[in-house]
Amino acid sequence: MTAEQTDPAAPRVTVSLVTYNGLKWLPGCLRTLRAQTLQPLEVLVIDNASTDGTVGWLRAEAERDRRLVLSESSENLGFAKAHNRSIFRARGDFVCLLNQDIELDERFLEEATKPFALHGRIAAVQGRLRRLTPDGTRSSVLDSTGLVMYRDRRVVSRGQGEEDGPAHGAPGSVWGADGPAPVYRRAALLDARLPASTGSWEILDEDFFMYKEDVDLAWRLRLLKWEAWYTPSALAWHARGAGGTRASNIVGVIRAGRAIPRQVKILSWRNQRLMQVKNEELWGYVRDLPWIVLRELTSLGYMLVADPLRLISLPKFFRAAPHAFSKRRYLINEVVAKRPSAREANSQRRPLGDGL
Repeated sequence: MTAEQTDPAAPRVTVSLVTYNGLKWLPGCLRTLRAQTLQPLEVLVIDNASTDGTVGWLRAEAERDRRLVLSESSENLGFAKAHNRSIFRARGDFVCLLNQDIELDERFLEEATKPFALHGRIAAVQGRLRRLTPDGTRSSVLDSTGLVMYRDRRVVSRGQGEEDGPAHGAPGSVWGADGPAPVYRRAALLDARLPASTGSWEILDEDFFMYKEDVDLAWRLRLLKWEAWYTPSALAWHARGAGGTRASNIVGVIRAGRAIPRQVKILSWRNQRLMQVKNEELWGYVRDLPWIVLRELTSLGYMLVADPLRLISLPKFFRAAPHAFSKRRYLINEVVAKRPSAREANSQRRPLGDGL
């Protein structure tokens, strides 16, 4: 990264990077950060007690780059809690939450911050993410162009596994921004904060530890009348691990499920239901109840037949549910109730097609 922000009028971006045994990927990640045409104001790195040499490597990087601020945790705080610490410390007007296994096109931050100036209710910008292969090759296969939620509350990464092409080249609104490299308006993140179970404040749900916290945040921002925008000119590559394939039939679902570590599946199952507890609106829940019930029965039946050890997800969910209900009460009574009316929200809008 260069020594100074070259244009004082340029968007001020904080990059938050959480690391955990990511030495394989970090040189490429930071190399592409240093090459950005829009240089970040700061790069806040929290390491979650890595044991693979990551910390020593990051210390050396911080020595030669004053904008890289390294915090070393003696324990694994989890993805959500670590990012929250950096979000609350951030000095930028925009915050990019970066996975360690990401490489960015040199114009990523420049392109990802453009929509914010054109539409005041955009909270999150989703770039065009392609797949980074295990050996570090940049492929043309899509990793994500944003989140999509179906009526049964299943959430998928749009375009995942498809070959990139003209069909994915148009900007537009999306349900939410996917987790590997979203860029947020910091004011929107602070608007969406909730009381954490520890008594402090949180933006990403710290009870989740990891997985689904990006979906939970996307849903909450929508409840608050914020919007998410897909901008294909913000290009990046992601070496997705768990959940990197989208099966098209039951055999494919079973095969894909077996390839995912059990702990990942347990956290994902639990967090999906905690997210629904927190964010469901009554009218939408009643409208979609047949699809939701069918999915839940199918999920439980699958676990009983194909993966009974994963039934431990149920007591883990019930133990965490009281905190989720508490956060829901705050969200509905203290935050959503004070959101702008539809008329007020529309008065802040510009046509979404202008200049994008």
